[in-house]
Amino acid sequence: MKNIRFLRNLIAICAFSMVIFIGCGPSESMISGDDYVTEGWLDDETFQVRGLGAAAENAKGFVVRRTQSKEAALMSAQKRVVELLVGAKLTGASGSDSGQSTGVAITKEFEGMVKGGAIVKETYDGEDNCEIVYRIHAEDLKEKAESMAKSTE
Repeated sequence: MKNIRFLRNLIAICAFSMVIFIGCGPSESMISGDDYVTEGWLDDETFQVRGLGAAAENAKGFVVRRTQSKEAALMSAQKRVVELLVGAKLTGASGSDSGQSTGVAITKEFEGMVKGGAIVKETYDGEDNCEIVYRIHAEDLKEKAESMAKSTE
């Protein structure tokens, strides 16, 4: 009985410590730095963009707000990749409502590459809004993007 109580207390302390550790991270509102490229081509096979997201107004709780804002930032970044690479105006909503994605229309040619990208940096401000840097990498990406942009003109 004492071991169970001790274990519960230990788990509670660990969980509380993790929340404090995560919550007390840097509160800089957005990614910056002169030597850090946040958008554009890093090389002919790597492209990255920034995405911004916010939680629903009625979202309650630290974890829910950050999860929603990160999902919204991810969808924003994926939409932005296609807009910048292909130059197309996309139709479809990009946002998050109560943690559910509303969807983003992405052209079939880039869907796999765009969704296969990675978040390389994320920051949160005091209101749990999220900014991410999203990077995609594919062989001959720049060449494919240029040919796709020409075919949509």
